[in-house]
Amino acid sequence: MINIVDGRRTRDFSKNTKVLIDIYRSTTTISIALMNGVSYIIPARSIKDAFSLRKRINNSFISGERYGMRIPGFDYGNSPSEIINLDLSGKIMILTSTNGIKVLFKLLKFPGDIFISSYINFSATVRALTDKDVDIIVSNRPDGTSDEDLIFAELLRKALLNDYYDVNDYIDRTRRCSGSRRLKLMGFEDDIENTLKIDIYNKAIVYRDNKIISL
Repeated sequence: MINIVDGRRTRDFSKNTKVLIDIYRSTTTISIALMNGVSYIIPARSIKDAFSLRKRINNSFISGERYGMRIPGFDYGNSPSEIINLDLSGKIMILTSTNGIKVLFKLLKFPGDIFISSYINFSATVRALTDKDVDIIVSNRPDGTSDEDLIFAELLRKALLNDYYDVNDYIDRTRRCSGSRRLKLMGFEDDIENTLKIDIYNKAIVYRDNKIISL
């Protein structure tokens, strides 16, 4: 069984394996950071926690945003375009965000593995979850749904059910959706195309032992 679940508004989650989706932009930023050599990622519940973790953890940096914008004093925002060309080998990312990381902390209260997915590692996610019961968790936003997440969730569901799909159609739909228009208005147009780079990372990503890691 493959379900699509609203991560923002759901209170009780099942024991199924879960896949967290927040393609604009947390789960894409996570995928690119790991692709570029980050050893692991520590999610931070708050801005204060992120600063504290950076002080205590050697070779770490902090990334994140609140309502889309980089937090003052952070090394990077939550923008794939900021890090896509960086060599992050051996570094530790500490990440906080308005939507994706907030939903991740909700999921931690419930049993079941938590995977992280985006267009960046789409096929690797599908391979890792074949023949499992899966809840695809869309992060959405405080003010409503995220159509970009729902489009990607639909694509992932079709792939896991082994139904026919045209990945280029889903990429095109995402490029034209209201979430893309919102990013453009915020000045993050480059993040759209960097988010839509299909399968440039060939590893599944999972939360395990308080860290986000590649498998």
